[in-house]
Amino acid sequence: MAVQEIARADEESEVENVPSELDELTHAEMRMLYAESTESIRYAKTRQWRALSGILLIFGGLMALSRFIDNNAKLVNLVVAISFLCSAGGIYCMALYQAWQNTEREKLREIGGHLSSYSMSVRAVKSSREANIHRYTMLVFMIVGVLMANVLLVLFVSPLFNQ
Repeated sequence: MAVQEIARADEESEVENVPSELDELTHAEMRMLYAESTESIRYAKTRQWRALSGILLIFGGLMALSRFIDNNAKLVNLVVAISFLCSAGGIYCMALYQAWQNTEREKLREIGGHLSSYSMSVRAVKSSREANIHRYTMLVFMIVGVLMANVLLVLFVSPLFNQ
């Protein structure tokens, strides 16, 4: 087993570094665009998580508000309608941020193809299929979290319909 790891390390060290064929100014532009895209991805991820947090906080606020509603079916209906609108808006925002991240990743892939062979081999450490599975699994869990919070809110206010 250790012999296989050493052999694999020897194979990896034999990768020949082919430098970028870009001139200095274009290479500097590519590095700047690369840094900008990675920062945009981080920003979109942060916004995506904040959107999820905001939606869940709104649901908590709606639950607290529903405790102050006394036998008013119109207000209970309004709370449920607001929760459905917030769910739809939150899911849309999270999907939009995911699409934005994918666009930035495509830019990174395009830029990476013009950099040195070492940078391409480092970027190939994690396959794009594996990264996509991770990203979309997290997105599905976010969406399920919003939907479950909405169901819980409706269940929480449903006794108010019967009073």
